[in-house]
Amino acid sequence: MAVANQVEARLSKYLGAQLDRFRVLASGWETTVFEFALRSPAGIELPQRRPLVLRFYHGPEAASKGRREHRVLQSLRAAKFPVPCPYLYEPDAAAVGAPFLIMERLAGAPLLRLGGFAGAVRTFTVAFLPFVRLHARLHRMDPGAAGITELDPALGRGENAAVRPALLDRTLATIAARVEQGPLAWLGPALQWARTESVRFSNSASSVLHMDYHPLNVLVAGARISGIIDWVNAEGGDRHLDVATTSAILSCHAMENPRWLRDNPAGNSLRRFYNGLYVALYHATMPLEFARLRYYQALASIFRLSTLGMMLTRGAESVGYRSEAAADVTRPVLQLLARYAARKSRIPIPVPLPKK
Repeated sequence: MAVANQVEARLSKYLGAQLDRFRVLASGWETTVFEFALRSPAGIELPQRRPLVLRFYHGPEAASKGRREHRVLQSLRAAKFPVPCPYLYEPDAAAVGAPFLIMERLAGAPLLRLGGFAGAVRTFTVAFLPFVRLHARLHRMDPGAAGITELDPALGRGENAAVRPALLDRTLATIAARVEQGPLAWLGPALQWARTESVRFSNSASSVLHMDYHPLNVLVAGARISGIIDWVNAEGGDRHLDVATTSAILSCHAMENPRWLRDNPAGNSLRRFYNGLYVALYHATMPLEFARLRYYQALASIFRLSTLGMMLTRGAESVGYRSEAAADVTRPVLQLLARYAARKSRIPIPVPLPKK
């Protein structure tokens, strides 16, 4: 509470306005999110007496993450894709304590509501088809046409600009660096497999990718999707990687609470059902190449294992997350993810597990 009060005071001074209803809305691996409204006109043009969001960015790349998300939201908003309206980005941590973005507070709550089982499943099921269709709609967008040319690795920033390496190459390079730095020797054979197989899937059309599209980042009001949040990892590249990332999250994201999302028969059955439904509905909406999808499902899970492995060996800060995020790297999450990656790649992955 003391921290929230300090942030409120500093933001009020920065904006030159009185604030109302200031509170912590959510806290994730990379950011802290506050909700507030303006009680009086601000020195900066912002809507008054309407719910707003203050999103803090943490870690050594905080300023670049915030700048990236701000630009992506501006572009997608202009393309009439359902995202919060971004009002202001401040990269200077001195202003309030961290780089921050002020944006619209969308109506609704996450698609997956972690309350009672019956209500959560009902909401999730009713809005699941729009969830899938919206993901396909995003992938139909051309990064250049949407004004997101910097996310497209095939496009430079001027005639003499160096071409950014393709997303697939950058993903493999990141995993390789983590395997060496961790060190994560247990992930070496899976990395070698991913490198060898990558030549078959290096050429593809480029789409706008969210790269963290899952039910906690999709807000719904009733059965209507009000918007998609958390665009820090947005990219341009092969849509199969974005589908595969969502598939891996749906298949492997176990939680201690609520109990029905743990690594148990109920939780595992729900994960299998919704992942199978997601892939089938997406394919019906926008056909997939299944050999390509399977490769990217393996790659996405190997990449996620490299992230969790670094959090265990080098701390969450080593991959740009808050130190508290390491507590979420649990045995069930690692076990589910390792089994999934091994099944997709057919490479055994003897991941070292943290103590219970």
